Order: sequence, then structure tokens, then C-alpha cells
Amino acid sequence: MTPMKACRFVTISLLLCIRLSAEEKASKPTEAARTFIPDSLQVPSFTPPAPVERKRLPDIQIDAATTVPSLSGKTLTIQRGAASTLPDLPPPPPPEPVTPPRELTPEDRARLVYQHRHSLDLGATIYDHKVSEVHWTDQETGATYQAVCGFDIGLLAGIGDFVRDGENYSVFLMHSDFDTTEIRRPFRDFLPRIPEIAAGQFLITQGNPEDPDAIARLQIIRDLITSENERLLAYQSARKQQQNDATAWAEAHPPAPRDETFVLRPHRGSRYLANPQPEKKEGAR
Repeated sequence: MTPMKACRFVTISLLLCIRLSAEEKASKPTEAARTFIPDSLQVPSFTPPAPVERKRLPDIQIDAATTVPSLSGKTLTIQRGAASTLPDLPPPPPPEPVTPPRELTPEDRARLVYQHRHSLDLGATIYDHKVSEVHWTDQETGATYQAVCGFDIGLLAGIGDFVRDGENYSVFLMHSDFDTTEIRRPFRDFLPRIPEIAAGQFLITQGNPEDPDAIARLQIIRDLITSENERLLAYQSARKQQQNDATAWAEAHPPAPRDETFVLRPHRGSRYLANPQPEKKEGAR
């Protein structure tokens, strides 16, 4: 191969490498442009708790005691012991003077708007892990929103934080799951009428349906579930297994009923020390 051909071959190879590298970068979105969960979403296996060490009561003088039977067939005893020897409690500090709230600056307002739009506090009712009825309150206007979504928003339970376009978000979700196949036919008429929705779509049923912030919120949720679907399914399955293991262990190891004793010790300076045997007020038990 002549030097000229070798140089031409190297040039062509470099151009091909640059082109392939550019195509690879274009086909894979950068991390800043993705919607993803940075956490590993690892759920530890259930570990039985360590046995609780039974606390031994100190030897103190008992001035009075009463014992009543408990529902478990054991007894509950409440004793009044000798006064504590700890120093008297200091008086509470005077209340701080009330200062009028500081007027928010434009920077403060912008920071609050950013926090509100990056904190997704949601409630939801989920039917058959296919349709979610989601509701939330706009922290800026106080308006209440509700939407029907053709995806299982319960997959986001417990994830905490995620990233969207390089910005950090947090999600807090309280939800309940309904399996409509387990509801007896006479009671199905009492289920709320949910509008039909295609898989992956959403419909705002309460609040301004054209609100761009509300639409953006639902789009972010949908994109997160779509991009992390496999990890979220595995995560929720592991959480469910951990909960089932904990429930099974608790059912196999119920706490044994036992007699309980509580000792109450008046503090020095207590008004009860001046009258160790106060008379019962009329009507008191």
C-alpha cells in the first residue's frame, strides 16, 4: 500500500468512526434529557426483629397501686412510686415576640413556584392496576384537580425522588387498589363511574382541562412510568413480597399475653406530693 493510499484509508476510517459515534449519541438520549429514577430500587429481604428484652423495674418505694384485668386475661397494674430525685424542671422560656411575616421577594416567589412544581403530592384510587383516578391540589392557586389515567400510578409508591430533564423531583403518593373482579355483582353498581380511557392516556375530569401545569404534571408521571416500567414492576413486586413475609412472620409469632405494670413517679414539686391521698371528687370513678 502506497503512503497516499494509507493516508486516505486512515482518513476514511476516522470519518466513519466520528459518524458512528455521532449516530450512537443521537440514538441514546443524554441523562439530562431522560426521565429516570436514580435510586437502585433494591428492596431488602424481610428480617425478623430481634427479641424485645423485658425491662426490669427498679426497686423503689410504692405509695399506691391499682390492678385491673385486661382483655387478654392478664392484669394491668398502675403504681405510684416515690417522687423522682431529679432536679426541678425549669420554668418554660417566655414566648418569642410575634414578628410580622416578611414580604416575599420575586426570588422567594420563584423559589416557591419551583418547589411546588417539582413536588408531586398525589392521591389515587387504582382499579385492576390498569386505570388510576388521581387527585391533587395546586399549591399556588388552591384549585383541586382530578384525572383519569390509563396506567397504574401505584407503581410510583415509595420511590421518593426522580430526575426529569436534569432537574430533581419528589413524589409522595397515597393510594388504594381495587380488584373489581373480587367485588360481588350487587355491589358493583356502587362503584364510581370512571370514564373510559385508552392505555397510556389521561383525561382531566376536575379542574381546568387546559391548564398547562396540570397537563405537564400528568405527562411527567406518564413518562416516568413508561421509561422505568420494568424496574418499577420489579420494585413493587419485591415490596409486596417483603410485606407478605412480614405479615406471615407476625401471624406465626403473635405476642404472648402477659401481666403489665406501669410505675408513675411524681416529679419533685408536684402538687400531688402535698396530698398523697387526695379525696375523690363527687362523680369521679
